Amino acid sequence: MSDLVPRYLEFAAAIDRSPHTIHTVRVDLDLLIRFLGDRPVGSVDLDDLRRYANWLREERRNDSRSRRRKVASVKAFFAYLRAQGVRSDDPAERLIYPSAEPHLPEFLEPAEEARLLAAVERPMWRALIVTLIDTGLKRDEVLALHPADVYLDPERPDQSYLTVRAANEARRIRARTLALTARLSGELRQQIETGATDRVFPISVRAVNAIVETTGQRAGLRKRGPISPQMLRDTFAIREVRRRMIREAEARRSGLTDREILSLQARHDLEVCDLLGLSPGGTNDPIARYRILAAAAPRF
Repeated sequence: MSDLVPRYLEFAAAIDRSPHTIHTVRVDLDLLIRFLGDRPVGSVDLDDLRRYANWLREERRNDSRSRRRKVASVKAFFAYLRAQGVRSDDPAERLIYPSAEPHLPEFLEPAEEARLLAAVERPMWRALIVTLIDTGLKRDEVLALHPADVYLDPERPDQSYLTVRAANEARRIRARTLALTARLSGELRQQIETGATDRVFPISVRAVNAIVETTGQRAGLRKRGPISPQMLRDTFAIREVRRRMIREAEARRSGLTDREILSLQARHDLEVCDLLGLSPGGTNDPIARYRILAAAAPRF
């Protein structure tokens, strides 16, 4: 491939591309060759280019703007090769441009989570906040929980679970079963024993928001806005993604190929979607955003 890059750059100069653009394209294509190896251009396929795009995101941590530019350089290069008859096809034609990064959600790091729980005023408030943090349930799903949806094993707390069957409002949800942490098992046992028979948390949407926000204020936590139920759901999601990214890093060190790592990442993303009740790849799938945040160093 390195023999063809100068020819392409000469072509770019001939069609009046600026010196800055030509330099940038050279850097981008050198990076592609570094990743794939200086191999015959005819051996490069779409999977190779997808692996390259994923490497830019996962390993180099390039932002969406940088990745879009690099993908554009690759697409233009292979389009040129096909036009010149060097290849009869264009493996980059179906390579998708990275979308602009969406607004990243706010979440709590472990030290902030501990501060939040330390600031809880009442047992019911603590049970509510721990439920949000340890299950990733939506606010309406928490409000719809019935005592019969919670199975508490007194002998083996690690076998306890809850089942999500409904939301507090008339909305479609994905039914799912979630394992309970030891601390959540204890909190829910105490909450249910208070005598609630209709709902585990017989309070309003407004009350949930107020409990979480007030506790965040007491803890002295400041984000772009007040601490919210959605922020606690995002905290759960980040924690689950981080756990899986650790396993991915271990798998990479053990010798898994890039293709196998991609497969593992896809399986992990599906697992997190299942926990959150999301449809993989849908418009409400924020896994890519969670991966960006999970990869960042904790602030504490």
